[in-house]
Amino acid sequence: MEATATAPVQDTGLTHRAYRPVDDTPARMPVPGGATSRDPKRKLGRAKRGLRSLVVAVTFSAALTAVAFYVSGPGSSTDDTRAPSAAMVAIARAGSVAAEAVMALAAWMVWAEGGLHGMPGATLAPFAAQLLAAAAWPALALRLGAGWAGMACCAAMAAGAAACVRGFGRVNPVAGDLAMPCAAWAVLLAVMNYKMM
Repeated sequence: MEATATAPVQDTGLTHRAYRPVDDTPARMPVPGGATSRDPKRKLGRAKRGLRSLVVAVTFSAALTAVAFYVSGPGSSTDDTRAPSAAMVAIARAGSVAAEAVMALAAWMVWAEGGLHGMPGATLAPFAAQLLAAAAWPALALRLGAGWAGMACCAAMAAGAAACVRGFGRVNPVAGDLAMPCAAWAVLLAVMNYKMM
């Protein structure tokens, strides 16, 4: 028998619930000894996997950038560029590693919602391009002293971060907001790169 009266529902204060006719099909009963969606062990397992994937994503991006700075060394001077100061290199290193960690966090948030697979052109491609440009900048700007190549890397980082802001923002607005400081860092790094030229 179906309940068709909606007036009593409004009188009891349950106006936000949608009206649904009563279904006579039996509910699926949980299997004895089986895990349900409310099982605490299952939730803990999901949380551990999620935390593990977050740590891997952030560590990979930050470590890739840190290794790129380590391999490039403190910087060198060429005929057209002067050697950067140790303080400038330290600021560039710390800021780049932090920016890549924040961008990886944003990418992980998008991945957790299925956005990297659902819209790879708008999310994965700009993230990968931005990460590769950030890893190439220390070798080009510091080790080789190629100022204009460093500026090209900064432009690629800024464009990739701006594309990530848009793409990530469509999937998760918080992830899009997290990508904004990375775009600002790319512009600041371009200013630092220009001062080294």
